[in-house]
Amino acid sequence: MSFGSLLVQFDEGLTSLVGQWNASSTGIVTVLVLLITYSVFSRVEPDIHPMLLARQGTGSPVRQEGESPIYRSNAAPHSMPLNSGLNVKESGASRWAQGRDGDLRDIWRKAVSGSSEGNGPKGKGRILTVLGTEKVVEHHLSRVMPSRTF
Repeated sequence: MSFGSLLVQFDEGLTSLVGQWNASSTGIVTVLVLLITYSVFSRVEPDIHPMLLARQGTGSPVRQEGESPIYRSNAAPHSMPLNSGLNVKESGASRWAQGRDGDLRDIWRKAVSGSSEGNGPKGKGRILTVLGTEKVVEHHLSRVMPSRTF
C-alpha cells in the first residue's frame, strides 16, 4: 500500500464520519468532554500518601464531611487518651508499668548516662553548637549539667 492510498482511505473515513454527524453526536461528544474535564480538574489528592500511613498511624473514624481525618499513632489509638508526659519508668520497673510524667532533669539524666536500650543509638549524648557552616563547638555534659543536681 502506498502513501497515496492511505490518504485516500483516511479521507473516505473522515467524509463518512462527517456525513453521519448530527446534533445528537455533538451532544454526546460535548457530554464526554465535560465529564473528562470535570474529573481531571476536580480530583483531590490525599494529604498524606496512604503507603506512608500504613504502619505509622490510623485515621479518625469520625470527621466532618469534606475534611481530612486526624491521624494518631498506633501507640495511642483514638479510643485512648493522649500521652500526657514522657512516661519515664524507674530502673527495674516492669515493661508494662505506668511511667511518670517526668521533666527536663530526666532528659539530662538520660543524656549523661547514655542509652542502654536496644532501640536507640548507644553511648552518651552530646550537645553541639553550630556556628555557620564551618564552626562546631561541643559542650561537655559535665559542665552543662553537674552531677550533684541529680
